[in-house]
Amino acid sequence: MKSHIYTAVAAAILSACSCHTANITVANDSEYKREGEMVEIPARQVLDKVRSNNFKIVDAQGYNIPHQITADSLLIFQAQVPAKSKVKYQAIRSSEAVSYDTIVYGKKYPERADDIAYENEFIGCRIYGPATQRKGERAFGYDIFLKHFNNHPVVPELYAAQCSGENWRKVDSLRRIDPKLADAFQQSFTYHVDHGKGMDCYAVGSSLGAGVAAFMTDDSTIDFPWCYSQARIIDNGPLRFTVELDFAPRVSGTDTITEHRRISLDAGSNFNRTEVWYDGVSAPRTIATGFPRRDGAEVFFTDNTIAFSDPTQGPDNGRVLLGIIAPDGFDKTMEAAGHVLGTKTFAPGDKLRYYWGFAWNREQFGSSNLWSEHIGRTHAQMREPLKISVR
Repeated sequence: MKSHIYTAVAAAILSACSCHTANITVANDSEYKREGEMVEIPARQVLDKVRSNNFKIVDAQGYNIPHQITADSLLIFQAQVPAKSKVKYQAIRSSEAVSYDTIVYGKKYPERADDIAYENEFIGCRIYGPATQRKGERAFGYDIFLKHFNNHPVVPELYAAQCSGENWRKVDSLRRIDPKLADAFQQSFTYHVDHGKGMDCYAVGSSLGAGVAAFMTDDSTIDFPWCYSQARIIDNGPLRFTVELDFAPRVSGTDTITEHRRISLDAGSNFNRTEVWYDGVSAPRTIATGFPRRDGAEVFFTDNTIAFSDPTQGPDNGRVLLGIIAPDGFDKTMEAAGHVLGTKTFAPGDKLRYYWGFAWNREQFGSSNLWSEHIGRTHAQMREPLKISVR
């Protein structure tokens, strides 16, 4: 799958300049090696110098580095920078348009209740839509696909098999002959079974799922949002997926509120950057995010993070390692309403910014301790961002 990275956004921000190369320096002042971390540069800074929609990013060894210009006019690419070091890249004018293999991709699936589903090489995510709500399914939270590492999108293949009318007609036909044959055939294609690419084995139901934010009416009651009503995909690879979601107005406490979300997933990351805001909030409220507790697994709380593991559905599907990072901190962390939660006071006009994500203990991180360490390191890197200069 290919994604062309030059858009009307790039054309609109070009301006006259005599040079055709931009020199980019990325500095890492931290104690951590920054491996595959996404760099963001106002695209004008580079396009003014290369004076073309067509350019490539190369590292010091001359290797071509995939990049993307986002809907909000940022040039992004993944940098590799040792601790306490600087690395140089160049944006060089190209004679033709450049495209790269798509790593991050998503779409709406009207054939599966208007799901918005998207993925990068590590994780797949699902947000339930209006068709799910019309059916009355109380599926409030984010759902997830556990993936085996893959640089190419696989979620469309999982949906294609799961939503195939031909497959389900065969199941119905076999069930009339032999229910065991029908079950065996269903197991051969359903995305609830791991066939080597990934699977859906995480239960959402009446919960926050993998990290939805919601108001709390008191210390023991979550005011769950339902499914989105409208969705706009504004970035779709090769390196970043972004979707904006609007929710139907609903009564919450004494207010009639309308919720909005903006969610982005980058290549190389286990975490979705998420902003949540509301119209109609009249007074400060408590907002919470977290995960349902389904067993006695240890929870790792800090002032800014939650790390937790879930047993998943099925007898032998491993565990999903779940995490929240709140850069501005939590007011309180706790266990309540059947969840592990971090809470924050939310005033009218505020935007809540946080990161939710996960990993599969069969892939990147084999234990809750390793996952908790990764969350702590990721938060530390957020506090000490890479420094970028362009000349």
